[in-house]
Amino acid sequence: MNNLKDAMNGLGWLDLIFLIPLFFLYIYLPTYNFISILLNVLIIILVSIGLSSLSFSIKNFIKNNKWQK
Repeated sequence: MNNLKDAMNGLGWLDLIFLIPLFFLYIYLPTYNFISILLNVLIIILVSIGLSSLSFSIKNFIKNNKWQK
């Protein structure tokens, strides 16, 4: 049960990471032609991948340093 709670907590943070760029881009670029929507989706995907990999890297770095001390 603890693993499930940890997994759901991690997924909640990832959902938040995916949602923040989405809100910023659709507020900043509110035009609704196909190219701008495609560009927004591409930017959201790339930013989300970067933020999630950065957060997991920081988490693993902190976890590995705790074991070394």
